[in-house]
Amino acid sequence: MKLLIVNGSTRQARATDRVVKWVENNVKGYGLENVEFETIDLRELNLPLFDEPVSPMMNENRVTEGSVKQWLDALAGADGYVFVTPEYNHAMGNGLKNAIDFIDYQIMKKPFIVVGHGGVGGARAIENVKTTLNANIGAVPVPNSVNVFGYVGYQDLISETGEPNDDNVRAQEGPLKGAVETLAWYANALKTAREQ
Repeated sequence: MKLLIVNGSTRQARATDRVVKWVENNVKGYGLENVEFETIDLRELNLPLFDEPVSPMMNENRVTEGSVKQWLDALAGADGYVFVTPEYNHAMGNGLKNAIDFIDYQIMKKPFIVVGHGGVGGARAIENVKTTLNANIGAVPVPNSVNVFGYVGYQDLISETGEPNDDNVRAQEGPLKGAVETLAWYANALKTAREQ
């Protein structure tokens, strides 16, 4: 079973890299049997601005190529997702929203969690991601979320290698473990159901 970690920020000066490294460092120690983690970085994908003439879910003759195909293939090949997002102006960043707009059926009936960071722990961005992925696309939001409170880069809350420099970040390691374990449970259950 594969769980895909999505670096949901495309800004040059992003702090999300640190949060992704923190997530990667933690999940290595969970000992989840038969679970493989992979990370995809939206900035590295460099997706074009979504401008397809027909909604992806309505386009039965849709053909994708390049970075869009790479993005959709990565999603299709996973059984669950960890979306890591900053909060910008009470919402997810534009890079993640743009990437989501390319999705058609790759993540339908598959579970996801959101790890948010920002002044209020990315709480509003988390809700924004949950609503957007569940509304038409049909991904399944797991109840658990993880909030990294504060300004990760400016306050050096997490090092560039993903080591926590702050007690509030360390306090989120328990919720992160619980969220990922719950995600793995849902991913297994939903995969079994999809394959019946």
